[in-house]
Amino acid sequence: MQKFFSFLIILFTVAVNAQEKLVPPGLNQVLITSEKENIEQKNASQLVMPFYEDFSSTKIYPDPKKFSDKSVFINNSYAISPFTIGVATFDGLDKNGFLYSHGSSFAFFADTLTSREIRLDSVFLGTQHETTPADSIYFSFFYQPQGLGDKPEEDDSLLLEFYAANQNKWIKQWAKEGMSYNKFLQKNGSPWKCVMIPIVDTAFMNSKFRFRFMNIASYSDLSLPTWASNCDFWNIDYIYINSERNLNDTIPNDLAFRGANETLLKNYYSMPWNHFKANVAGEMSSSVSVPYSNHSESLLNVTELLTIEDLSGTTPNYNSGLSAFNLPQLTDTAFYRSSIPYQYNSSVSENARFLVKFSVNTATISDPISKNDTLAFYQQFYNYFAPDDGTAEAGYGLTINGGQAAYKFKLNIPDTLRAVQMFFNRTVNDANQIYFLLRVWNDNNGVPGSVIYEKSGVRPEFEAGFNVFHNYILDEPIAVSGTIYVGWKQTSDELLNLGYDRNTDRSNNLFYNVDGTWYNSITPGTPMIRIVVGKENPTHIYANEKEKPIELFPNPCYNCQKIEFSDDESKQISVIDINGKVVKQEWCEKYFDTDGINPGFYTLKIDKKNLKSSYVKWILIN
Repeated sequence: MQKFFSFLIILFTVAVNAQEKLVPPGLNQVLITSEKENIEQKNASQLVMPFYEDFSSTKIYPDPKKFSDKSVFINNSYAISPFTIGVATFDGLDKNGFLYSHGSSFAFFADTLTSREIRLDSVFLGTQHETTPADSIYFSFFYQPQGLGDKPEEDDSLLLEFYAANQNKWIKQWAKEGMSYNKFLQKNGSPWKCVMIPIVDTAFMNSKFRFRFMNIASYSDLSLPTWASNCDFWNIDYIYINSERNLNDTIPNDLAFRGANETLLKNYYSMPWNHFKANVAGEMSSSVSVPYSNHSESLLNVTELLTIEDLSGTTPNYNSGLSAFNLPQLTDTAFYRSSIPYQYNSSVSENARFLVKFSVNTATISDPISKNDTLAFYQQFYNYFAPDDGTAEAGYGLTINGGQAAYKFKLNIPDTLRAVQMFFNRTVNDANQIYFLLRVWNDNNGVPGSVIYEKSGVRPEFEAGFNVFHNYILDEPIAVSGTIYVGWKQTSDELLNLGYDRNTDRSNNLFYNVDGTWYNSITPGTPMIRIVVGKENPTHIYANEKEKPIELFPNPCYNCQKIEFSDDESKQISVIDINGKVVKQEWCEKYFDTDGINPGFYTLKIDKKNLKSSYVKWILIN
């Protein structure tokens, strides 16, 4: 069955709100540009029971010691009420972060998560012996459809297969049809559902057992190209294989953080050090709460520890000392402090940086998964204000020509605004690269007032890397103080698809105007807009400013036989079509032949020795 347009869209009943939209995120830049490679099978140690995987030990890709592929996305962002820090997300993008080349609006196989070989031929705990059906081996996991992403339709499913080595084939064990998270929650009464599968077939009791998850997805119709991006999300967590289990043994004994908290600031994830020092009490959060759980059947004696290190080394580090208490079995709680017993302090004049660590520990049980007992993050004070957490779970925009959107920033001291940083989700064929007016407003009693800066000829730009913001440099820096608003004015009714952080709700600072009146947004989340302030030549700026970008000529290329680069260094060129398929790849210096490439829209991936990849959009026309 063909899947018609079904993106997550927040539609409001009030007429003036009908133009404010939220859609799923775009192409996954972390997968497009990551250079991390899987460890070869020969370097991976033999896997045995008990097998645990809660996806807390790695980011981006699955642990290569346990899994042989990497098309799922390991993250802390897309799940609702996760069991631990980290889940595996299945969606409609391949391992490189592009749409699948074989994908369509009809159902197709998308992501896979395939284990390496696990020895189910023997039980190694206690008295080692050959495995039999009497050992009561269970394979279990938890799953959640949609999460904070796009809902999988009924024809979009999640499947699980086991590999029978003696038959050399995969055998289906479980499958579930797609549905919205709300329907799932109503049906099951919980954000997650546990699946328990007894392993009694001796065909799987060998040294080459493997399991494989996969999802079946279907792309939406592309009738609204600026909205077209990722789709059909599933999250899984806590894969657990062991003997001597029963249907009630759903989760391993574990003390684990369930969520992340990556700032101790009230209004920002990062801000300039001089602005923080001008209002320390007003910028520090009044409390901190990091959720964690006792996933065991035992009463645990738990110790908590908070440490904060000034990475400049100019002030003493903070150590809270151990605090201990008893946590009942199967209980959720939080690492909570009110007020926070520390205020950031450093002797540096700018660019302060701190390492914050929350730790929980217990000696009551043998905790088999140690990685999820510690949560660490860097608190950075550079030359930019960042109200978002840096990850886009959705895309935000307006759908009316002339509409305006603005985010409010409060400055603690007078300063100079030099640049605006924005992250736009990448859509199919870069269809959202539509020109807009970049604007800065002063304050008018709590809403945007007069325009104090405007720049035309601006459009969404996409940087290589995971959620990397583009720097829109102001033609002339402007003096700013107090409260300012930064955003845009539409020049069409097409959605610009600005990145939207759904895990941080600062929507009280977001305003939009579609009829001459400014309204406060009612879309929970935070737009990915940042501002850069300070001196002309800062020692640090968040956006990566590396070597001079490579340019190519002509572009667009009208029936040309070769293209010319602005440099003559040796480089490998990969020509990637809109579906992520590499259609041509070869080394060159100054010139690159276009033979064998059909007319169309492409991305050129440019690789030089000892440098990270760069990307250039390219159009070939007959």
